[in-house]
Amino acid sequence: MKIIQLTDPHLVPSGSLLRGIDPQARLRACLSEIEIYHSDAAALVISGDVTDRADRASYELFRDVVAEFCLPPLHITVGNHDHRSVFGAIFPEHLAADGYAHSRFDLQDHVGLLLDTWAVGTHGGAFDPMRLEWLRTQLAESDKPVLMFMHHAPVKVGLKRLDQIALQGEDELWDVIAPFSSRIRHMFFGHMHRNVAGSWRGIPFTVAAGLTHQVMLDFQTDIVRHIEVEPYFSIILVNGRDVVVHPHAIRDAKIIDIIPDTTRPSCSP
Repeated sequence: MKIIQLTDPHLVPSGSLLRGIDPQARLRACLSEIEIYHSDAAALVISGDVTDRADRASYELFRDVVAEFCLPPLHITVGNHDHRSVFGAIFPEHLAADGYAHSRFDLQDHVGLLLDTWAVGTHGGAFDPMRLEWLRTQLAESDKPVLMFMHHAPVKVGLKRLDQIALQGEDELWDVIAPFSSRIRHMFFGHMHRNVAGSWRGIPFTVAAGLTHQVMLDFQTDIVRHIEVEPYFSIILVNGRDVVVHPHAIRDAKIIDIIPDTTRPSCSP
């Protein structure tokens, strides 16, 4: 089974740039490659920060751009640069009946859970009791293995500013997850603008870098310095035994070798 995770598009209105970067062009480049090479995926998960300023025009732009491509089934949640009410006005089908941008979806013999970590007035994430109860209910309803997606990560990664705006209340989250942790095969995050991997309380996780700017690797200060690199999305391959994550950069790749190289002379007598 293949799943695509695309995170942090940070769209701005058409014709605008974000730190000298054109988020719309980067989104189109990623979606074009997904359409060509990964239309067989079971899901395309957008894990938050759809827009940079939570303005209606940027959400409408995202809707219109996505509609131009033939893509896998789409699942979207919000991040700290979004606003749930504006998002919901453009994407009502991606809000649950309780008003949150969380969802449960079938992934063949797995369950996908997409969580809403947006919290008002902070760049850090948080869950309220209603969302934690929703998560508990979803985990309890099935015995299938679970793949979990969310914007904020509960884990600290050693980058001081990112750790300050991580998911708050990790103990409360763990209290909900712990009885089901053996079925949670992998957790997928965004928000950090870096490719990061590890485990949180024994559960493997990966963080996808995103489409726009990335955060410089700086363990010394709490200043965030952004750098421009290629846009990334993740290709996730899952079977009954393994979970493999390929962070993939969109670039003009130059082929420097092909193996086997049939142009070389044979060593046979």
